[in-house]
Amino acid sequence: MSIFEERRSDILRRMLADSVPGPLNMELPLLRFELDGDAGVANRELRGLAGWFDRPHPTGRDLRGECDFAAEKLALALVRFGEKLEPETHAAVERFFTAFDFSSIYCSENHWLLFLSSRLIASRVYPDRLFQAYGKTGRELFEEDRRRLADFLRFRARRGWGEFDSGCYMIPVWECMTLLYDYSGVPELRQLCGDMFNLLLADLLQESFDGCQGGAHGRIYPDNALDYAKCGTTFLCRLYAGTGADAVSAANYEALICSFRPDPAVAAIAAWEPERPVEIRERKHLHNICDMQPERPLDGSVRKLTFRSANFLLGSVVYQDDYPDDASRVYAFHQQHDWDLFLRGGSTRCRIFTHHPGDFGEHNYWTGDLGCRCGRFFQHRSAVLALYDIPADQPMQFIHACFPKAEFREVAETEFALFAAGPAAYAALLLPNGWSRTEEGEWAGIEVTSPGAVNAAVCEAGEAADYASFAAFREEILSNRLTFDRGARRLVYESKRCGRIGLGADGSRSVDGVPARFDWPLYDSPLIRSGWDSGVVEITVPGFPARTLDFTLPPHS
Repeated sequence: MSIFEERRSDILRRMLADSVPGPLNMELPLLRFELDGDAGVANRELRGLAGWFDRPHPTGRDLRGECDFAAEKLALALVRFGEKLEPETHAAVERFFTAFDFSSIYCSENHWLLFLSSRLIASRVYPDRLFQAYGKTGRELFEEDRRRLADFLRFRARRGWGEFDSGCYMIPVWECMTLLYDYSGVPELRQLCGDMFNLLLADLLQESFDGCQGGAHGRIYPDNALDYAKCGTTFLCRLYAGTGADAVSAANYEALICSFRPDPAVAAIAAWEPERPVEIRERKHLHNICDMQPERPLDGSVRKLTFRSANFLLGSVVYQDDYPDDASRVYAFHQQHDWDLFLRGGSTRCRIFTHHPGDFGEHNYWTGDLGCRCGRFFQHRSAVLALYDIPADQPMQFIHACFPKAEFREVAETEFALFAAGPAAYAALLLPNGWSRTEEGEWAGIEVTSPGAVNAAVCEAGEAADYASFAAFREEILSNRLTFDRGARRLVYESKRCGRIGLGADGSRSVDGVPARFDWPLYDSPLIRSGWDSGVVEITVPGFPARTLDFTLPPHS
């Protein structure tokens, strides 16, 4: 048995052992079937899932919210365990797909892909049945969805994913592609999904230390923002490259059973150690609900920079195009994580970032800025600037930072600055409005707050080896000049190592007086290169032949 198979089998067994039965544990019946558990119990649980529309949602939410998550699990059960399904279970699953509209009321990227990939599989199983909610037979839907899915994947290869580098939402995307890769029966979709797997994994690994993907992320939740071990992407690094936290709680069943194996060059990126710090520039699609299919794609994009040094990862959204109207603006800054510093060699919680807290799901206490859009960010090499102009109608008139004191080897503080020493790197967080540490409650020892609706932060990191001591690092940072003009909403930081960096609320960004340019390609890094909207990706890993992923070509024969 290969190392991969041993890892896979071990994780599957532990997943089943740790599973707690319940209406929202959708993968449990599949795990039972997979490991020759009690087929009678598995059938009963699967019928319960297939009866999604027959009873209230367990949490009181709208049944049309997560019905597509149920659809994906039911579709997989049909094609992987059809012979193990009892007649009553077959009838319940068929009814789910042919009698109801199982598209979600939520129109985000992952929901649309869940719906379409599940419907394609179901339409393949039931080609002659009428899918009542859509007024078409399975055969008609299969041809329609096959084309739409191919177009969707090619579009993402050309312009990136809206829910970019999400530690949680990459997982349903991965699940859908495993379904299409192994069970669509369409060579074109299998090729597209295989190439997309390699591209996403290469991108993930080049920005990761030990499975922890640093920098900015689109759409994550507080537990993802505070601890990399809670990210499904950390599990993908563990599964495919053997690196990172062994967290079964973040494991993914579909990835474990899929026949996909990464290109050896892609898996080898986990061991990549560049000789000097590198910048990874990326351009991501502007997330909105108007072009999921995509029928009316916006021209805008997000520019993301990640600075990878030997012992830290610092990354941010350095520029984001404006949304053209209120309709497309629905997903602006939706649970977005705009900047992040990760210090290598400590725990999966050894990270720093600032954020304007909100009081609802898409602009919650630790991620997102939906409905506010008060933050602007810019980065040059190992320094990032954050500028906030919080509207008066916002309930939280302050910013805060994740600064988990216990995770650092050493901490030092002044009235306007916090310093952290990791195992092999140093970090400074400058807060010109001052700060106070949260001493009680859930965030004690983790959170610091900074008062004021017009606010700012600067973070600079450095290799410990580049300084005589932690004290020398602090001394240098404190000698740098920081100018925060609250009236003009402008922040300037003059770093001895990064230059004079400027950020204004008017959108201006500059380095040493020269305006920054953002006509970036899709990928621009030592390992991955692709022009914006080209659909052709070059992956070059030291020690391996170059690999071209061409999403514009017809499927291989």
